Amino acid sequence: MAQLNFKEAAWQEWPGFQFVFFDCDSTLSSIEGIDELARHKGKFDEVKRLTDAAMDGEVHLQSVYDRRLELLGPTRAEIRELERRYRHTLVGDAVEVIRALQTAGRDVFIVSGGLLEAVQPFGEWLGIPAQNIRAVDVRYNSLSGQWWDYQQDRWGVRLDVEYLDPADTPLIQTHGKIQVVQELLAGRQGRAMLVGDGVSDLAARTAVDLMVGFGGVIARERVVAEADVFITSFSLAPVLPLALTKIERSAMFDSPHAPVLTKGVTLIESGEVIFNI
Repeated sequence: MAQLNFKEAAWQEWPGFQFVFFDCDSTLSSIEGIDELARHKGKFDEVKRLTDAAMDGEVHLQSVYDRRLELLGPTRAEIRELERRYRHTLVGDAVEVIRALQTAGRDVFIVSGGLLEAVQPFGEWLGIPAQNIRAVDVRYNSLSGQWWDYQQDRWGVRLDVEYLDPADTPLIQTHGKIQVVQELLAGRQGRAMLVGDGVSDLAARTAVDLMVGFGGVIARERVVAEADVFITSFSLAPVLPLALTKIERSAMFDSPHAPVLTKGVTLIESGEVIFNI
């Protein structure tokens, strides 16, 4: 998808964006899920170094993804516990922005390199339909834990089984998000924007019309420099006015969503959003 050229127009006159894609870790939530698993296992420093190297683009994501999980060997229970951590570490205004976008008729998605068993229930808790959520599914070693308890494992309720390997998905590759976003947009008409913190999000920019870097949790050098737009505040509120048309913004100022819209506009006008286009 070709990038739109906004250089001659102020952001207030931009066209709206019908499809809004969010990353999860360090974007909707202030944690990196696999790093949190590592903290629980006492291997935080080692795993965080691998995570940062991948998210900063120093190494390919696929070269460290499975390595991190092999180091940790998380159980199904530990991965599901991440969903609770996501809910307790929300980035500022995430809920309000998503609700306002949906009220305005926008289609909201999560495309994440995080673990599906944590990301999907978190996304659904935020009000995003399950069919609009993509993340990395994993297989478990059915011979671990109480390996004889076949029936419970068959129905996915055995919490003691340990990680075996990730399912085959492009989301464990640095350039994988572009394929997933393109698949979700196939057959749909309208402009799209993607919001995320990492180089894997930056790599998907050609699949959308606007790539919005988010630095409220961590500002990665390449993303700051190369994203079309970069948010520096610990708030997703600017996403809302950027996604809406001028007419839609005017109408929303007379709605229950006015506070988050006003906050987003204020953050843009106060210089907490950088425009590289």
